[in-house]
Amino acid sequence: MKYAFLIFQCIFFAASLNGQSIFDVYRDPSEVIEVEPQPMEEQPVEPDEKEEYDNPFEVSHIPIRKNQEVNSGSRRDNTTFELSEKDAKTISPLLVILLSALILGLILFYYRGLIADIIQSLMNMNYMKTFMVKSVGQHLFHLIGLYLVFLLNTALFIVLSYRELSTGKPILPILYVFLSVLVIYVLRHLFLLIFGWIFELETEAGTFSFLIALLNMSIGLALIPINLFIAYSPSGLAKVLVFIGVLVILLMISLRYFRGTLLSSKRIGSAPFQFFLYFCTFEIAPVLVILYWIGLYG
Repeated sequence: MKYAFLIFQCIFFAASLNGQSIFDVYRDPSEVIEVEPQPMEEQPVEPDEKEEYDNPFEVSHIPIRKNQEVNSGSRRDNTTFELSEKDAKTISPLLVILLSALILGLILFYYRGLIADIIQSLMNMNYMKTFMVKSVGQHLFHLIGLYLVFLLNTALFIVLSYRELSTGKPILPILYVFLSVLVIYVLRHLFLLIFGWIFELETEAGTFSFLIALLNMSIGLALIPINLFIAYSPSGLAKVLVFIGVLVILLMISLRYFRGTLLSSKRIGSAPFQFFLYFCTFEIAPVLVILYWIGLYG
């Protein structure tokens, strides 16, 4: 045993000097296969889908419904366009109506019985003549304010009616319509005075001019609620309200012709040409001017 232990130590010592372990497995160099490292294939990098979307940290202040998809920037742009178009249709009528209500409130604050006097004047011709003399001296600015309400609401009614009934462009510039109506009625009252002075009909022309002003003020007051409901009602109901507004205007015009005929009943037979000239110049021509402006934007 002693000699066997010495032999085992010698073998272990020789193996350690050779730098090998007795537990190493010997392989023939010819049996070793060298494997060359294969280059790794570069996999195509798919585009980041997040680039198609908006910044996830960007906060949208537009309320999102449950059935509304907000996936792309294009849909957000469409929503913005729809909101801006809706604002263009609703803010302008609201401003006109609020301005008309403000003017009417100031007038009634200083002259509470103005509307009652207007209604009484339309029902009684003698009362209208008395009210005309009183209003020119005391309530001229109140009447001018009511006339401004008429001009604003008539222009707004034309714009809203065009939007509801026309198949062309949905927007008609309210400023141009307002200026057209303003010029038409300023020229009408001015030329009525000139017409009465030329043909020696100052009394009839002045009374008829005042009658036109009273009827226009009544139209303006009636159009305030009609315009409000047309602007903020569904399309079907808005069209019905448009026809109601047209009916109100036609009734007022018919009343104007009826009262005007009574005022000039003594003069029509002696001067038919003058009244025909007036009718063509001050009744038909203004309508054609308004239709011309609407046709430019139709």
